[in-house]
Amino acid sequence: MNLHVLRLFYYVALTGSVTKASEKLHISQPAISAQIRKFEKDNDIKLLQIQGRGLVLTPLGNKLIKPLEKLFAIEEQVRYLIEDYHNYPEGKLRIAGNYLATSVLIPKWASLFKQQFSGVEVHISTVNSHNAIEKLINFEADVAIYSDIGVPFIDADLFESRELYRDEYLFVVAPGHKYSSQEVTLEEIASEPFIMREEGSAARERLFQQCRELEINPPKIELQFNGLNETIQAVMAGYGVSFVSSLIAKPLFKRGVLARVDVPGISSANSILLGSRKREHQEEFVNEFISLVFKHLDTVAESL
Repeated sequence: MNLHVLRLFYYVALTGSVTKASEKLHISQPAISAQIRKFEKDNDIKLLQIQGRGLVLTPLGNKLIKPLEKLFAIEEQVRYLIEDYHNYPEGKLRIAGNYLATSVLIPKWASLFKQQFSGVEVHISTVNSHNAIEKLINFEADVAIYSDIGVPFIDADLFESRELYRDEYLFVVAPGHKYSSQEVTLEEIASEPFIMREEGSAARERLFQQCRELEINPPKIELQFNGLNETIQAVMAGYGVSFVSSLIAKPLFKRGVLARVDVPGISSANSILLGSRKREHQEEFVNEFISLVFKHLDTVAESL
């Protein structure tokens, strides 16, 4: 498969014209057009067709865009890995974490790491637990920190996960809520309006799983946010119930701005995991970050 020609086609499709692709790639327009036509002829396909004064994608051309985007993204990641290998102790550490990790845990670890490895760029992205795992698998992250959602790594020879903390999910409301500091059943609390994160967040998945197992109608999500802080702020403002990690909730209980609802008989254990490629498949500075995390687990937990 001629990846060079596929890249030419991709940029023509991306920019909408051979002229713009030529300017971006610094390759002449006739050369781009000729190579794409030859590729189409050799493979008995049609990727582009003229419509009016412009070019449009054929149905096959449209289908190829998404996989080509992934292909060239992986190619770019490979280039970064090689650059990082040659630049050690410089390089780029990419951390993907769920909202709990990036708001509570990762900032302290990243600060400690930068004090030792000032030449390494640290990029932190906030996603839900499902997407943190996806970023790691797709080589878009070197380290993923997320809540356990029961998804094992398919390639156990390349990836591994280790537990950082074990805490629990808690039902939380504003101090003035009717269930504040009360003991209620899951059915009672599930009948209240809920404020939750988007699908793919670990707390939401766990709550709905509990409802299925106990054959209880799941709660109606009246407000949905893509951020944990926004979710907490809405609950504190006095509307609805949420289900969040105790690492987030307990400091807010102490401040008196959030209250717990005790719901007996549910499994609310939450494991916070660190996922990565195995040591032999990582750049050395990534291994240094992971070692630092495990070295400072107790000191970070004590500060929460």
